[in-house]
Amino acid sequence: MPSKAESENLAARWRPLIDAWHGSGQTQKAFCRANDLSYDQFVYWRRKFARGDVDAGPVRSSALVPVTYTSTAPGLSLLLPNGMELRGLTLDNVPVVQQLLARL
Repeated sequence: MPSKAESENLAARWRPLIDAWHGSGQTQKAFCRANDLSYDQFVYWRRKFARGDVDAGPVRSSALVPVTYTSTAPGLSLLLPNGMELRGLTLDNVPVVQQLLARL
């Protein structure tokens, strides 16, 4: 079993790789092939970061996150956990909102 320092070093190595995959638009397997990474190790670390099992910087997860909403005229407003607020949401601009949230 690796020591705490070794685990922290591994987490520091894998965090930028997981972040790079998020922005790559590639599947996990394609990213691992392109970067000569072990797919099994990639999945292991991606899950550890997603669950918050390690603290190696900000976690970028594709999982759902809690948001609060308030009803305002003339539309809906979303307050995201990072403090960002989206206002004026209506049925007409839901596709735009979905695209914005997918990029966060």
